[in-house]
Amino acid sequence: MPSKRGNFRLGVRLKAILSYDIKMSAYTLLEQNALNFQLKPVSLREFLFLNETPCSLYALENGLYKILLKKRSFINSMILKDLINKGHAQVYIPHEDRVDLAIQQQEELRKLTRSLSIGNLLDNGKKQLNLLTSHMSFLYENPTNDQALSLQYQSARNLCHFLYQHPEIHEPLYREFLKQKHHYIFAQPLLASLFLVGILKMARLFSDKEVESLFITSYFKDIGMSAIPTVKYDQEELSTEDKQLLARHSKYSVQILTGRLPLSPQYLKIIENHHSFSLLTRELGLDSSTDKTLVKGFETMIISTTDIISAMIAERPYRPSTPVFEALELVKVLISDQFPHEFKLVVSYFRNFFRR
Repeated sequence: MPSKRGNFRLGVRLKAILSYDIKMSAYTLLEQNALNFQLKPVSLREFLFLNETPCSLYALENGLYKILLKKRSFINSMILKDLINKGHAQVYIPHEDRVDLAIQQQEELRKLTRSLSIGNLLDNGKKQLNLLTSHMSFLYENPTNDQALSLQYQSARNLCHFLYQHPEIHEPLYREFLKQKHHYIFAQPLLASLFLVGILKMARLFSDKEVESLFITSYFKDIGMSAIPTVKYDQEELSTEDKQLLARHSKYSVQILTGRLPLSPQYLKIIENHHSFSLLTRELGLDSSTDKTLVKGFETMIISTTDIISAMIAERPYRPSTPVFEALELVKVLISDQFPHEFKLVVSYFRNFFRR
């Protein structure tokens, strides 16, 4: 049997071990709490088409953070798919590394923008749409960043000409893009602009320069949403004040873009009034149809129409998607009296698009 002295020593050792474990647990808890302030959530989609991680990736499991991939780890589509299958579609990265991720995205965007028409057109288009949408989320976080806005503009401009020259890839691009499930705030401007290019191609009414300007107008028209708290995006119920705040995003867009993009006042006016046909605008009493100085011509109508349809046929966190022909019925109510021939053009385009 152990002596009393032996029991005493054993007790001292056990107390020391327990004390050490308590200290380690407390330290781990403090470390975990610190990570709550050091990390920010991002979508794993932001790492699509990158070859390595510009920062460490963390997951949150059972209330605790664990590291998934260390900084500068090799990644590819298979690794990302495996992480998504394990439930890690959203990951966490250090706040200070958010800029590094954006810089790497920007470099990939620059390289692809210069070579869109080289190689597999569908693959290039798919990659460009995803990189633009991921980078748009960074731009929304930093709407006054001139370098980010300029890159987004140049890339969108090249994409416009690419899409106009290759209408045969629009429908498969649309299908592939939907699979990525980007947040609708960043995805909708691109979907609306994709439809816009197809309609303008079918109409054959505009020069290449006019098509480009309308595409850029459509693509950047919602950047004013960056001035609205992100919590408002996914709320199921909105107060009248919230709806008015969201409805004013077009004015914020004009304020953000004026003097920073080569858009004439004519196109900035379209941005400011691109919701003039919407039901929300009418519901809030913000319909500018009584404004005699506003000419709501074909350009404003078609940008508003593609915006409405792309919104309705895409799922939202607070509602399911609407079939395209139900969306067209709403558009018929909104525009067919003023633009009967143009409405027929829109119907013809979407009928052909969704029959492919």
